[in-house]
Amino acid sequence: MKALVKTKAVNEFKIEERQIPIPEKDEVLIKVEYCGVCGSDLHAASHAEGYEFVPKPIILGHELSGYVAEMHSESKNKDLLGSRVVVEPGVSCNTCEQCLSGRKNICSNLRVLGLHFDGGMAEYVKVKADSLHQIPATLPSNIAALTEPMSVAVHAVQKVANVKKNQNVLVQGCGVIGFLVAFAAKNRGANVTISGLKKDWDHRLSHAERFGIETEFAEDKSAKGKDFDIIFECSGSPLAAESGVFRLKKGGTYILVALYEQEVRFPVNIMVRGEIKMLSSYGYVRNDFQDAIHLLNEYQEQLKSIISAYPLEDGSFAFLDAKQQKVLKPVIKMQL
Repeated sequence: MKALVKTKAVNEFKIEERQIPIPEKDEVLIKVEYCGVCGSDLHAASHAEGYEFVPKPIILGHELSGYVAEMHSESKNKDLLGSRVVVEPGVSCNTCEQCLSGRKNICSNLRVLGLHFDGGMAEYVKVKADSLHQIPATLPSNIAALTEPMSVAVHAVQKVANVKKNQNVLVQGCGVIGFLVAFAAKNRGANVTISGLKKDWDHRLSHAERFGIETEFAEDKSAKGKDFDIIFECSGSPLAAESGVFRLKKGGTYILVALYEQEVRFPVNIMVRGEIKMLSSYGYVRNDFQDAIHLLNEYQEQLKSIISAYPLEDGSFAFLDAKQQKVLKPVIKMQL
């Protein structure tokens, strides 16, 4: 099979011929149709701090759609053969305190497809059978590849923040996670604003207005008068994270969704005196995937505008365009 392989060199990729993986008893072989390029993939490719655990070389990719092509002869999941699916990429231990309490997204021994071991930027990948979610016939595979990032947004908006109708919500950061968080909050009836830099307008921030989401430029100081009930920090910028606290109403909620490469220093006295609630949101749990699939199916026509598809052979350009923020959501298409 053909695979886009991240080499040992920083930001270097090569197309290689690899053996098709052989599934074990509890695994299935997926014929990959589409695989998204995630911020985590960019960090892994650039050898960013905090991603030292990623082996090299590796086949990256954890946001994939495809169908079940093969399984072990002793598999108990024969009914899945040929099914169109998306994959939960996290592999939890099922024995730690977090797993036993239903919070597998923060498993103490969590391993992730495409980061700890070979992932979906290849024609085939093997995954655990219990990681699959079947997708409806009405949902195109390119849109289905958004299920994993949409699940991140659903978890933050519904589980962590419990966003309600008419609340004033600010999303800081207009990458795909910020955009999908804003979209999910808007879908719950909130009054949503998303902020980004002026250079983000053409390829990223402008998409939000098509969904009835207000936009603002982070550089525009005159836009900073409005107080918000909830802020989702999705930018990954320490400066944005620190200054965002001042945009909250007293008693408001501040939710960290992004990861940071530098230290963040919060104005603790302001937070204490305003009883600001600070929470974090990481990943998703299983039913977040189902909610994400329903949202994608319902809004597929609108959401296809955020995707830019690249053939596998041009996968390195997908990474380059994502790094240079020329596209909102790059997705690699396998040759079918």
